[in-house]
Amino acid sequence: MRLDESTWRQVLAVLPAACGKVSDALAVAFVDADDFASKSGSAWLWWPDSGQQSGRCDFDGGFPPEWGMLLVMSESALDTLCVEGDACLAGLVRRVQIRPFLLQQMDILEAAGLDDFIESLELATPKH
Repeated sequence: MRLDESTWRQVLAVLPAACGKVSDALAVAFVDADDFASKSGSAWLWWPDSGQQSGRCDFDGGFPPEWGMLLVMSESALDTLCVEGDACLAGLVRRVQIRPFLLQQMDILEAAGLDDFIESLELATPKH
C-alpha cells in the first residue's frame, strides 16, 4: 500500500500520543520510499500533541525546519503498521523497512515531546 489519504488515516489511528509537555511543536514526516528516492511526491505530517492538523504536504527532497524527524516507509512497512499498530515500529526499523532520520538535535526533539516516540523506535541517541 502507498501513502495516500486513506492509508494516512489508518496510520494516524495507530500512532501513540506524545508524552510530556510539548513546548515546541515539530512534525514527524512520513514519506513513501519511492517518493523519497525520486525527491518528489508527498510527505504526511504528524504533529503529536501540538494541536496542529496532521496531513499531506508536497515533498521535494528538502527538510523544512518544522520537521523534527523523517520516517521513510516501504510499502510493506505501511501494511504492517496499519495491521499491527505502533508496537511493530522498532522491528520495522531493525529490518530497514522504515528508515528514520532525526532532523533536529535531541534536546529540541525532547522539547517537542518526541523523545518517547524516538525511544520506542529503539534508536540510539547520544547524550552530548
